[in-house]
Amino acid sequence: MNKLINYIKGLDRKILLLGAGSLLLLFNIARLGWGFYTDQLAEAEAKQSQLTQYRDTVEQLPSLKKRVARLKQKSANLEKYLFKGNSEEEISSAMQILLQEQVTKAGLEPESIRPMVSGSKTASHDFHEISIKIRLSGTLSQFVDFVAQLYRSDKLFQIENFTLKPFKKSEMKIFIDLKGFYTLNNA
Repeated sequence: MNKLINYIKGLDRKILLLGAGSLLLLFNIARLGWGFYTDQLAEAEAKQSQLTQYRDTVEQLPSLKKRVARLKQKSANLEKYLFKGNSEEEISSAMQILLQEQVTKAGLEPESIRPMVSGSKTASHDFHEISIKIRLSGTLSQFVDFVAQLYRSDKLFQIENFTLKPFKKSEMKIFIDLKGFYTLNNA
């Protein structure tokens, strides 16, 4: 050990600084090499993760295609139950005529059937809705017949609210709020 200390003392300072600088350069190159290696490793892991995710997606593709086909079928089935027309006014008129026919078949007395055309164009759905207020008079059995006909019909209506109030001996006043659903031909 004494020999090593004496040898180091005998060396020139320039050589010692050059050796220390070389040693630091070597450590810096090793550090940069390690950083490059870890970056390459992280990139390879990310690519492997993406590949695994892609494989999982590809495996699910047949079931997703079947699901899309089922949803298209359901959409086509729903389309059959919606009113179709060129304008909201035309559709509300068709709804009013259909409801008038249903009311008459049930034997109820219509007092008013008023579609509430909003005029606003919302694009949140592929279909739109019109609120309809109906005021009728008749018996409970006639009302039940009307509701049965409404739900048997080939057009989609949703009863939002109804009120039954006694009127005369066996009759009642019937107030119904419902929604009719439609699509526009030019949409």
